[in-house]
Amino acid sequence: MDIAGLKIIWSNNVMRICHSNNEYFFSAFRQDMLYIVSGYPLLNSVMYSSVDLNLIHKRLCHIDIPLIKDMCKNKSVKGLEKVNIKIDNESCIACNVGKATRTSLKKNYVYKRVTKSVLDKVYMDLWGPASVNSLGGSKYFLSIIDDFSRKIDVFTLKSKSEVFSIFKEYLSRVQRELGRKLKSARTNNGMEFCHKDFETFLRDLGIKIERTSFYTPELNGIAEIFNRSSMEAVRTMLQDSGLQQRFWAEALHAFVHTKNRCSHKLTEGKTPMEIWSGHKPSIRHCRTFGLLAYVYVPTVNRNKLQPKAKIGILVGYAVNRRGYRVWLPKERKVVEIIHVKIYETKNGVKTLFGKVKRYDYAIYQLDQNLNNDSDCRAQDEKSSSPKKPSSLDISTWIRLEKPRKKSKRIDVYYYPPSKERLRSINDVKMYCEKNKLEFDPNQFNFKPTTTNTRFAEKSECHNETSSDSVDEASFVNDIFQNEIYMTEIPKTFKETQISPDKEKWDEAMSEEIKLMQNRKVWDLVEPKSNMKVLGCRWVYNIKHDEKNNVKKYKSRLVAQGFKQRPGVDFTDVFAPLVNFDIIKFLFVLLVCILGCNHCQIDVKGAYLYGNLDIPIYMQQPEGFAVKGCEHYVCRLHKSIYGLHQSGRQWNIELSEILFGLGFHQNELCNGLYTKNNCILLVYVDDIVVFSKSQSDLEDSILNIKIKL
Repeated sequence: MDIAGLKIIWSNNVMRICHSNNEYFFSAFRQDMLYIVSGYPLLNSVMYSSVDLNLIHKRLCHIDIPLIKDMCKNKSVKGLEKVNIKIDNESCIACNVGKATRTSLKKNYVYKRVTKSVLDKVYMDLWGPASVNSLGGSKYFLSIIDDFSRKIDVFTLKSKSEVFSIFKEYLSRVQRELGRKLKSARTNNGMEFCHKDFETFLRDLGIKIERTSFYTPELNGIAEIFNRSSMEAVRTMLQDSGLQQRFWAEALHAFVHTKNRCSHKLTEGKTPMEIWSGHKPSIRHCRTFGLLAYVYVPTVNRNKLQPKAKIGILVGYAVNRRGYRVWLPKERKVVEIIHVKIYETKNGVKTLFGKVKRYDYAIYQLDQNLNNDSDCRAQDEKSSSPKKPSSLDISTWIRLEKPRKKSKRIDVYYYPPSKERLRSINDVKMYCEKNKLEFDPNQFNFKPTTTNTRFAEKSECHNETSSDSVDEASFVNDIFQNEIYMTEIPKTFKETQISPDKEKWDEAMSEEIKLMQNRKVWDLVEPKSNMKVLGCRWVYNIKHDEKNNVKKYKSRLVAQGFKQRPGVDFTDVFAPLVNFDIIKFLFVLLVCILGCNHCQIDVKGAYLYGNLDIPIYMQQPEGFAVKGCEHYVCRLHKSIYGLHQSGRQWNIELSEILFGLGFHQNELCNGLYTKNNCILLVYVDDIVVFSKSQSDLEDSILNIKIKL
């Protein structure tokens, strides 16, 4: 009151409060040592406060606001009488985060026809990989659908890398056929559509590129629906015909052939072929997939006593000529011919191979002779038959049973004429695929047949005669040759010294030792009684190129880090790595979408750059002990492979180098570094650099290499 400028006057147990100008303010009367201010109520009654609707929303575990309002109106429960439903409720952040849904896309918006002429827009999508390869070895199919006519073109592919070349062939053909230019193409965000060459090709031709939003396949719904409906049709056709699953490509092309000749609900009663070409198509030639067919044999291909027709199974329609595609089981090939007689009432599989449950073609003997026949691939695929695969004949193979020295186990090997050692049925299968041989596991027995002999040697064949048996002398010679040609990876240093490739392994180890000497990995010191000395060992490997040819013999010296003591020989071991999802995302965003340049760096002997902050001692590597100092041990200065802290020490060294070059480490992803226009990713010893500028990219790579 003093601060407010009021005056206080006491007299006769009354306290009078006045303003500074002596104007009366109020009085208080003394009672029992307290001064009481008399008052009176301002209002005789008050209204109860309403309950917040958002509070009730949270109390009821975030149920929908409209439901709460309905409950209030209908008085469904007690306790909602004071809720004011007329006040606009605030948006609940927790509901927005926890109950987020995808944006609803109207069906008409996604699937309606939005163009006015053919080639105004096409939809593309890649399906696969299939669980079973087609006759021609295809795993995928590319669908291209014209928006206006809804005409479909499909192309079967062995790999995704063929998409670009197939699209260029398609574009050249249809533009010449119609005399029009393609205006736009819609695809998803697959790497087969988003790579730089594809986008540059489309931009150079003035074709608008449309991409779907991430995780929204509905925006490419026309192609997605075709993928589903086409595979449903393929499964149905294969089930009805009884053909094996590897005929899926033939069934797919047959379905597309008829689909283009059937009207669409958006094409006003016209078929896609009529809108595309201007001519009404005919379906008089259409026949049921999988029917029995008799193929006429020209006189030049038979003599006077041979049959005039061959029995086959109808699998589709010829591509570049009039006629049908017929599978000839005995010749294991598909032919395109017009001179064929088809029986509408006879199923081919059932007629040729009998009444088998579900007509499972996989159990038929002829299935073992299926080869890599050409399926109906692109619209211009040749109809000539591929070469027949060689049948598997192991009469010239050698089977060896070799007991182990320190156990009762007996290893079984098969040696084909190519001087390779096959140790299991999987090795045999890979060998057959590599050499295009028909794989028959029933011809091989990897269970030993001997128990008491040092070497049980036996050559197996199905039709063994005196003329093709192998005598003991030639057999031993073959085994000796097989041991020479067989390249095994040694497990110890001693095995390298008796290996046929001893010189190559010695060269690889010398190269590793030279690298460590250049990096000054260790110094030799005299051992002391209190030293904890780790062991070491050599690890060997053989690197192959893409054709599985031997590329390099590699040796690496590894410390036996399992003997290290936590807290004594090492403390922290964590080293950050960039997540693979981030790598994939940045490749799509930076390379495919933004067109940035990128380069990959593989650091040789990366761990040997890391410096150790704790003294560690290790034995000298076997075979490379310094003469006269054999009893000395290595005091490690660098983080050699095998130590617990090696990965962390290398990462610390690399980070210091990058910081010195001006890079900044991302706080959320410690394996990602940025600098101006450059982004750098680190995964152990692999470094990937992205940059919009080629010169900045080259400068960054050069500086890193100079520092290393």
